[in-house]
Amino acid sequence: MRLVLFILLTSLFLSCADRGKTPGIQDIVNQWTAIETIFSENYSVHSNLDDLIKTIDVFCLSLENFQESDLYLLYRAIPFSQQAERSLRLHLAAEIQEVGLVSDLVLLFRTSIVSGDMEKAKEVSAEISSVLIRLLIIDADAQRFIGSSYFNLLITLIVFIILIALLIWFLYRSLTNSLKREAEGTIFSHTYMLAQDEERSRISRELHNTIIQDMRYLLLETEKIGNTDDKNEREKLSGKTVPMMSALIRKTRDMCNSLIPPDFRFSELPDALRQLCLNFGYKTGIDCRAEIDGNIKLEFFTMEKRLQVFRVVQEALANIEKHAEAKEAIVTMCYGQNGIVYIGIGDDGKGFNSPLDRNGQIISGISIDKSHIGIISMKERAAILGGNLRIESEIGEGALVCLEIPAKETNNGSIVN
Repeated sequence: MRLVLFILLTSLFLSCADRGKTPGIQDIVNQWTAIETIFSENYSVHSNLDDLIKTIDVFCLSLENFQESDLYLLYRAIPFSQQAERSLRLHLAAEIQEVGLVSDLVLLFRTSIVSGDMEKAKEVSAEISSVLIRLLIIDADAQRFIGSSYFNLLITLIVFIILIALLIWFLYRSLTNSLKREAEGTIFSHTYMLAQDEERSRISRELHNTIIQDMRYLLLETEKIGNTDDKNEREKLSGKTVPMMSALIRKTRDMCNSLIPPDFRFSELPDALRQLCLNFGYKTGIDCRAEIDGNIKLEFFTMEKRLQVFRVVQEALANIEKHAEAKEAIVTMCYGQNGIVYIGIGDDGKGFNSPLDRNGQIISGISIDKSHIGIISMKERAAILGGNLRIESEIGEGALVCLEIPAKETNNGSIVN
């Protein structure tokens, strides 16, 4: 409100200045100085009084114009601050009174000259000069106050503009991040459906190529047992089918174990990872070992978070099996800097170009194909854990998947560093 009032008053002041007709305090003082000069030159000779009277009349008219002007009203309507009010409002109130006092003294001065009482006129002239000097001082204070108020309001306006600019920038950044998260969510949903289809296809192929084939062969062998009357042949065929059934049961169990997550109520995450590496090496022939810090404490990990870590390691090992052509793989778990739990899955395979940058963000403009579905899935699981996923890889130099998770948790369940 004060800013609007000051702008209106400033516009009024500039309007008055543009007119060029309204006299100010300095103009009034200059006119009175000219009257004093004429009066002092003609004080002793008592001549040219008509010119002096005309000059005084013009001066009185200037005083009246000033009192009726918008500029005079501007002085009376200055928006004072609390600090300035104690010092300047009383001065400007005095100025209002003294402008009227000057008018009365000028009339007395004119009357004294007309009546020929030059001594009285001289006394009144000195008093008018004293009053005008006080008016000049008060006017200078008012001008300084107006300038200071204008500067303060200008600073306020600049700060306001800066705050608006920061708000717009914050809203723009929030909108950009929201659109980015929405785009990443769309990509993840798409890749997640592709991953489900691919996993179904993998399970179907594995069932067809292993278990179903073994079952078909086992069926043929059992039919032979039923079709032969030779006891020795039946015993031979029975002895052959028993290991086949054991192998079939083992394969089925392994497949179930790969689909069903470990029960962390009875086993710790490090033990589950060691068993995962052992099974992976047995299945693929890749030398896979686990190096886990024995002092690491994961009590703050819920069952769900332990499962997410397990799935990240499992997915990384699956990618090594399908794409890396590696001879060796290693899974490490230890404390990193600032209490971060570090989980690394590395291999000595052929390497690849990662779709993630150093900060774990999807590289802008990169196309997500089937080979990247597992990486995007691991990234989403890392986000659920409140951590960060990085991938370091070069063609021909192997790959390293780094999962970093804050190692402390507050009472309300949110993870902190």
